[in-house]
Amino acid sequence: MLILSPRLKSVADMVFDGRKTVDIGTDHAYLPAYLIINGITEQVLACDIGELPLKNAEKTLQHYSLQGKIELRISDGLKNVHPHEAEQITVCGMGGTLMSQILDDAEWIRREGMHLVLQPMTHSEDIREFLCKNGFEISEEKYVSDSGHTYCCIAADYTGKIRIDDPGFYYFGYSLDYENIAADYIGRQICRVKKKYQGMTSSGITNEYTEILHSVIEYYEKRTTT
Repeated sequence: MLILSPRLKSVADMVFDGRKTVDIGTDHAYLPAYLIINGITEQVLACDIGELPLKNAEKTLQHYSLQGKIELRISDGLKNVHPHEAEQITVCGMGGTLMSQILDDAEWIRREGMHLVLQPMTHSEDIREFLCKNGFEISEEKYVSDSGHTYCCIAADYTGKIRIDDPGFYYFGYSLDYENIAADYIGRQICRVKKKYQGMTSSGITNEYTEILHSVIEYYEKRTTT
């Protein structure tokens, strides 16, 4: 029996049943193994950028007798993945800036029916901005606590509709309530933004970026005081 960490379980819970799945940055391939073992999907391509992570993944496949059921492949992001192999893509274990670049480099993911499940370790604002500006609609966000850290998991589907939103939305998403586990995550986000803003303004810097940070702070304060 394979039991996922709370962080990876939140990703698995957002995966659609029965779709061809590509897992980017698979490392030990725990997520693909869980998806196959539990019958969530029958076809998973597990990718990582180097040989060592895939050796770890191979050990997982051997342990759970999953050889031949999960394909392992070296790939720098989605560069070695063919469009017909993916109906949904999971990406976790990396920063949101890198994650956004990986997705942006794969033009073919912008198509009807594509489902993404993304769990950025940092900079979730980059992910939300990418999704909104590239025709993906965010359908769900979850926050999960794991080993003393709080993670945000985002599910999105391609609709083709471009959305330019308030910068505050990119930083905080749909959850701005302090009734659940999102409180820690959101609190750290606003502390990071305020620290950057105060540091830049105290140095006399006023540019487009400081204006964005100020807009984010206003968005946060407005949403949490109403």
